[in-house]
Amino acid sequence: MKGAPLALLLGALGCAPEGAAGDSKPTDSGLEELPVEDLPDGALDAPLEAPGDSTVDAVTDTTAPLGCVGPADCRESSRPVCVAGRCVECADDTRCGASDHCDRGTGTCAPGCQRDEGCATPTPRCDTAVHVCVECASGADCPSGFGCGGGRCTMVTCPAGRADCNGMAADGCEVDLARSTAHCGACNRPGRETCDAADDNCDGVCDNTDGCRVGVHRSSGVEHFYTTNLMEAACCGFTVESANYFYLYGSMVPGTMPLLRCYNARSRHLMTTRPDCEGARREGVMGFIATSRVCGAVPLYRMSHPNGDNFYTTSEAERDNAAMRYGYTALELAGYVWTAPRGR
Repeated sequence: MKGAPLALLLGALGCAPEGAAGDSKPTDSGLEELPVEDLPDGALDAPLEAPGDSTVDAVTDTTAPLGCVGPADCRESSRPVCVAGRCVECADDTRCGASDHCDRGTGTCAPGCQRDEGCATPTPRCDTAVHVCVECASGADCPSGFGCGGGRCTMVTCPAGRADCNGMAADGCEVDLARSTAHCGACNRPGRETCDAADDNCDGVCDNTDGCRVGVHRSSGVEHFYTTNLMEAACCGFTVESANYFYLYGSMVPGTMPLLRCYNARSRHLMTTRPDCEGARREGVMGFIATSRVCGAVPLYRMSHPNGDNFYTTSEAERDNAAMRYGYTALELAGYVWTAPRGR
């Protein structure tokens, strides 16, 4: 009964017996057939190993990673860097794109920025400590009046004259309160022009409305004569040299004071801001003259002549010519006046 199992075993091993059991002839496989009686007990009952289960297969596995001692060992690999005996994709961020970084643990380029180029709005900055794109990395990345906290721009305060009227951190204190007609002086407050020697509607023009200023006409005759009444300017031997030669405010506004017209026989007509009319008789208030260059005002020069004439001009060239050719003396700066009825 033992001969049959032996034959099966030998057949599985590629051996075919040529003689009877117990013969000791070489087989085609080159193995010597053993007598059944010489096999160890239980050998016939042991299970056969299937091909591929041997330890030889594990040793010859070509997919297993190979060790390296230098870059040359990894040159032909998709992981060209040798680190601690193994070929990896990267050892630092230089081999990765702007939106990736080198994961040192795995030696691979992993998602997560390494510089700003790897980020886009609304988070254009890279926090390199955690490889995350953020709105800001410091206060310098935020608009005026905002600070950086937790990677986001948050309102701190707006500088004087500016405001965050739309409540959006992206554009910060976006409104210039002195130049915005929709937010003039404060958010959501359209300005309305009034006669106050200021730009009330923030359109860049001061008192850009009618009725704020009155024109002063200049005439000549026995003297230079100034009046706000055009009929008076052409009356009584006077010739109008310039209608609306300059303008004064019709009522007192910030930065102005009354300009009086006075008269006496010696000095004739004169204009002055002195309440006592410089000892002459007061005829009335001409208007209100500025004490500085407010709202585009220009200087009004006062000249005097030995014959008592008082001459007023807004022109430096005319002032100098009157002194050099006609014997006038520069007396004082009478104040500041305007050359247009509105705006400047």
